[in-house]
Amino acid sequence: METQPEAVGGGARASALHVTRTRASRPARGTVVALHGMMESGPTLRSATDAWAADGWHVVAPDLRGHGRSPRWDADDELHPGDRLTQDVVEIVDELLLSDAAQAGPLVLFGHSAGGGVAAAVAAARPDRVRAVVLEDPFWRLPVTRHQDRGVAERAYRDLLDRQAIPPSDLVASGQSAHPAWATAELPAWAQAQHDADPALVRNGDVIPTPPWPDLLSALRAAGSEVLVVTGTGPLVGILEEHRRLIVERGARLAVVEGANHFVRRDAPDRFAELTTAFLADVAPH
Repeated sequence: METQPEAVGGGARASALHVTRTRASRPARGTVVALHGMMESGPTLRSATDAWAADGWHVVAPDLRGHGRSPRWDADDELHPGDRLTQDVVEIVDELLLSDAAQAGPLVLFGHSAGGGVAAAVAAARPDRVRAVVLEDPFWRLPVTRHQDRGVAERAYRDLLDRQAIPPSDLVASGQSAHPAWATAELPAWAQAQHDADPALVRNGDVIPTPPWPDLLSALRAAGSEVLVVTGTGPLVGILEEHRRLIVERGARLAVVEGANHFVRRDAPDRFAELTTAFLADVAPH
């Protein structure tokens, strides 16, 4: 696959996000904007983005603010952090629609974990431009809230500092040991992303956009956008029975992958690719 890193979004502003583009390996069916979760980056989505590119999709994978090679989070920003992440990606979507990508078929948003919450909010903000949304175990809390639990945020912050004290090569080894099913080719990007993550944003933790997520799903379905939520059955998944009920009630498709945890695409890569490529084929048939 041809991958090309670059800065995009907001024109020449200093806040432009760094992105990695993966070009479709066959005549393009459309474009996927792929959003990673907390303490990850665009390159950590490589196994999924390569599968979509092989199926005819251009993929744009930004490093969200405070991650990868994108600008750091500004603690003095008066906008809620989740809404700032959303606004950053809205700017990318607007820019894409002014580019040649607008001629290459529908626009789809993908998001994992915190990126899933952002993807849904972006799609709801641009319902006339986004055809469909794929969400991998999105970070949605019940009861519905726009805030992270302070204890959870502090633990994540301390864990991140511990990982940042370990050389990336050693993190790769520990990742291989802890997650033997994960593709080894993606682990170096994962380890680097831990070092690149902004501890201040992780400690704040308020990366859930302010619009309530059940309302976002209802708005997307009312606008005609197709939504697929992929989750697992492992002890670390965030989408539980009550989430599933609300998701289905609001008209989204739900796929549950037996045995997969929070990183469905890494725990069950073949099944994840099968589910998502079939969904994208419905969105843009050959």
